[in-house]
Amino acid sequence: MARFANGKAPFLRMSDARDYGTGVIQRDFMIALVPLILFAFYKNGVQVYLDGNIAFAEMFYPIFFILAGGFMSTLLEGLYFTITDKSVRTMKALGMKLKTSYAAIPGLLLAMIVPLYTPIWVLIFGCIVATLVGKMIFGGFGYNTWNPALLGYVAIAFTLYGVINDAGGALNASEVLVDAVGGATPLGVLAGADAISYATLVAPYGTLWNFFIGTIPGALAETSALACLIAYAWLVFRKVIKWYVPAVFVGTVFVLSWLIGVIAGEPGIWFPLYSIFSGGLMFGAVLMATEPVTTPRNPLGKLFFALFLGVFTVLFRFVGNLPEGVATAILFMNIFTLPIDNWTAIIRSEGLNKKSWGRFAILVALILFIALYGVLKAGGTYSAAILLPQIGGLIR
Repeated sequence: MARFANGKAPFLRMSDARDYGTGVIQRDFMIALVPLILFAFYKNGVQVYLDGNIAFAEMFYPIFFILAGGFMSTLLEGLYFTITDKSVRTMKALGMKLKTSYAAIPGLLLAMIVPLYTPIWVLIFGCIVATLVGKMIFGGFGYNTWNPALLGYVAIAFTLYGVINDAGGALNASEVLVDAVGGATPLGVLAGADAISYATLVAPYGTLWNFFIGTIPGALAETSALACLIAYAWLVFRKVIKWYVPAVFVGTVFVLSWLIGVIAGEPGIWFPLYSIFSGGLMFGAVLMATEPVTTPRNPLGKLFFALFLGVFTVLFRFVGNLPEGVATAILFMNIFTLPIDNWTAIIRSEGLNKKSWGRFAILVALILFIALYGVLKAGGTYSAAILLPQIGGLIR
């Protein structure tokens, strides 16, 4: 009989060491957020104040906004426990419940991935969806089907994004004054572009170095690829996440974006770099796609999950015209976490025999089909935008 090894998810690692369990993992996760929060504070607060575009007190608004998200999600979860759990009748009992459910995390993450000028009441609405709908009605911590923060984000994005834009949107006070930016984020420009061009997609924001550092318009705390890499290194070092999940996710988007660029007549490396440094891809790959509850547990399942995330991100971003294709891809794939986990567990336990080979082939074929369709569709669209005017000129 084949020996089955499913792979240990982070929340099952208490057996590895007496001082390493879920609490330590969540602590390490919170530590990983620190460089992103600090960069958000610098980019949207300190630097804007030094530019003379906001008052001193306003400089601290990014920190206040992120903490408000964590506080609101904690408050909502506390109210839920108080109303529904008969064992919670004292503040001490409530405190113990909140301590072991890590109530602040959905709200913190949600506040980090929405635009700077999201009204507080919109953030509260997102926290309600993230905490109550995305987490608590499924049974609380460890039982949710979808990533709570992303569910709250999508609820905001598809219902109240117009309100956010009217309130000021993603650009801080310094970015608004830059005429070249034109009030749009890099992926917002891509969504309305007819062709792939460095002058259109990158140059208005500086260089690719600005994209890597994160000094470009975008959500409050997800623009810095450098900060995300610091968080990634910490989480891998602490063995909270598997190193290959973000690497495969980002690598897939890089390769497919390069192929799109080749078809569209831009074979250089700048376009795939633009693709992975834009739209919260690095943030999602490191902090969302590795969430242990809503992603497969076994290593092969994680690998296929990351590949699917990459091809769907490209599909939604370039073909589906969804600038925030990362969030949509992760939530969509959360639905298939259990089937992927089951199928790949059988493959790992039985090897590539007649039965498991069919499952493996189906997964590979689906990935290749979606990737091929996305690349050819997107590449054809951008190349047609270049070729059609030339053909029209020849006809005339």
